Amino acid sequence: MLKVELTSDAVDSIFRSVMIQDYKNLKSDIRNLKDSKENLKPYQKEDLKANKRYKKAMEILLEYYVGADWKQSLYDYETTTDIPDEQ
Repeated sequence: MLKVELTSDAVDSIFRSVMIQDYKNLKSDIRNLKDSKENLKPYQKEDLKANKRYKKAMEILLEYYVGADWKQSLYDYETTTDIPDEQ
């Protein structure tokens, strides 16, 4: 069996990266729903409303776990990864 040990710094870094990626995905979902607002089904309208609330909550979590400069961390993450920018 393979034993893997992670430092708390490594775990923190992974957690921050996952939170930032989840936030980007949430923003993308909101944008996609807004772009087709006239053609949304009732459940999609509920999704849009819920996603806006989740975005606010995610921003609070990002500030807590990533730090007060989480927006800069988001920018740094976007410029140092191979993930294409959102349009």
